[in-house]
Amino acid sequence: MDFLDAKESDLEAGRRALMGGGVGGDLRMVVDHGAGASLWDKAGKEYIDCTSQAWSLNIGYCHPKVVAAVGEQIKHFTHIRTSFDTVPKLLLAKRLSELGPGRLKKVSYSLTGSDANEGAMKLALRNRPGDLFVTLWDGYHGRTLSTLNASWPHPDNRFKAWSGPVLRVPQAYCYRCPFEMRYPECGLFCVRFAKRTIQKAASEPPVALMMEPIQGNGGMIDFPADYYPAVRAMCDELGMLLIWDEIQTGFGRVGDWFAANVYKTVPDILIIGKGLGGGFPIFGMLLRDDLAPFHPGDHSFTFAHFPVSMTAALATIEVIESEGLLERSRRLGAEMTRRLNAMKDKYELIGDVRGPGLMIGVELVRSKKTKEPAFEETHRFIDEGLKRGIIFGEAKYSKLGNVVKIKPPLVISEAQVDHVLTVFEEIVRDLSH
Repeated sequence: MDFLDAKESDLEAGRRALMGGGVGGDLRMVVDHGAGASLWDKAGKEYIDCTSQAWSLNIGYCHPKVVAAVGEQIKHFTHIRTSFDTVPKLLLAKRLSELGPGRLKKVSYSLTGSDANEGAMKLALRNRPGDLFVTLWDGYHGRTLSTLNASWPHPDNRFKAWSGPVLRVPQAYCYRCPFEMRYPECGLFCVRFAKRTIQKAASEPPVALMMEPIQGNGGMIDFPADYYPAVRAMCDELGMLLIWDEIQTGFGRVGDWFAANVYKTVPDILIIGKGLGGGFPIFGMLLRDDLAPFHPGDHSFTFAHFPVSMTAALATIEVIESEGLLERSRRLGAEMTRRLNAMKDKYELIGDVRGPGLMIGVELVRSKKTKEPAFEETHRFIDEGLKRGIIFGEAKYSKLGNVVKIKPPLVISEAQVDHVLTVFEEIVRDLSH
C-alpha cells in the first residue's frame, strides 16, 4: 500500500471514524516523516518537536542505528509469545540489570506505561499485606482503572468504583507550597505532614508509596534534593515500599540513565518505558532482587516481549552511550534553563522555570505576586508555537494546565535550541502585550 498517495477524502473519512476520547486529537496535521528532532507534515512544513512525541523519542526520529537493527531483526521473526526466550529479550534483560541502580537487578516487561505501573502495584501487593497505596498530589501514573485513581483527580472520573483505595498526600511543590511555607526554612514540613497523615488517616498500613521523581503530566514539578532521601526514610520507617515511576525521566531525559542516580535515592521498584524503545513500544520495571516475584499468570501480556521493540531498545541504549547523550542532555538542559531564567526576570508571564536536563517546564502566571495560573495564555502559547514551527508540550489536558513543556530529543542541535528559545521569547513578548 502506497501511503504517500493517500487521498485526502480517505484521510478525512478515517478522521470521522475515530471515536475520540484520547489525549489530543485536535491538531489538524498529518505527519509525513521525521528525522532527528524535527518532523514534517504532508504539506512539507518542518516542526522542531519539543515533545519528543510524548517524551518517547530521546534519540530522535528514525535513528539510523535503530532502523538498521530492527530491519535486520524482522528478517528472522516479528512476534514471539512470552513463553519462549529470544536473544533480544535475554540481552536486554542483562543490559537493564546492569544499568539498574542499587539492588534493582530484576526485570519485568509490560506492554504500556499504565500496565507497567499497575504491575508495580501488583508486585507490591504480593510483598506486603493490605490494599492501600499512597500517591502524591498532581502525580500521574496512567489511565487503567487502577492507575487512573492513583493519578491527579481527573474531572468526570466515572471509574472510581473499580479502583482500589488510594490516599493522596501533598508533595514538595515549592513554587505553590500547600502550607504557604518557604524552602528550606520549612524543614520539609510536607514529608512530616505526609507521615502524620498516613499514621492518622490511613485505614490500614499502606502497601507502598508511588511517585514520579519529577511530575510530568501534573506540571513538570521537581522537588528539592533532600526531599527524595526524606521520602525514602519515611517509607522505610513505616514499612512501605517505594515505587518510582520513571517512564518519563529515564534513559537520558534528566541527564542520567535514571533520576534515581541524579537524586541518589534508590526505590524498591522503578518503572521504565517511553525513551527506552527509540520509537518502539516497550515498558516494564526494574525491581529489588530480594522482592518476592509474581505468581504464574499475575502479569503477562501477549506482546509484552515483542522482540522488535527489544532489539530497538538495545540499539537505543547503544546510541545513548556512543553519542554521549547523557552529558548532552545535561549541557543543553543547563543552557536552556539559564536562558529561560533570564527571560523570567524580564517577563511577568513567566512564573517559574524547572528542570533538570531536557525535562524543562515553564509555569505561566498572570501575576508573579499572586501566581494566578495563566491557563488561557498557556493554551494560546501552544497554538502560537505550532504556527511558528515549534511543537511545545502542555501540562495536563483540556486546558487544565498552565505549564509549557520543553522536552526535545536529546539529539537536538545547538542551532535548533537557539531557534526554539528565540521563538519562545517572541511568543512570551506577544502574549505579554
